[in-house]
Amino acid sequence: MASKVNLDVSEILNITAKRGDTFSLTVTLKDSAGTALTLSSSNYEFFFIVKEASSPRGGAARTVLATANVTGAQNTFEDTVVDDSGNATFTASSQVMGKIASGAYVYEIQYRIPNTTGVDEYKTVLKGSFTLNTNIREQV
Repeated sequence: MASKVNLDVSEILNITAKRGDTFSLTVTLKDSAGTALTLSSSNYEFFFIVKEASSPRGGAARTVLATANVTGAQNTFEDTVVDDSGNATFTASSQVMGKIASGAYVYEIQYRIPNTTGVDEYKTVLKGSFTLNTNIREQV
């Protein structure tokens, strides 16, 4: 008999980007049989949250970048583009990326599938470090 169960199926993907550059990431989601998920027609909603890696003075870590559906985000991604081939694309303009200080952050990408019974399904698919490198324009 198993002594523990791990329900955290999220994958780790560490991201490095350049401050002030346009950010674009496409994630392709498939079921366990390898079939692409129908994200558009199934009304998937995505949450991409980038937070400070550590919070000052033990307070809550500040959200520095997120999808518009996340409360408290100072900077937001463009609308997430999804299709029925399993692709979800997250984009942030160079202006938005330029407002975030270079440094080390953490992130998660989660989705929600609405359920007609009233109990929506939430699943975190990716998580990891989010490093924002300094742009050479800042070093001049």
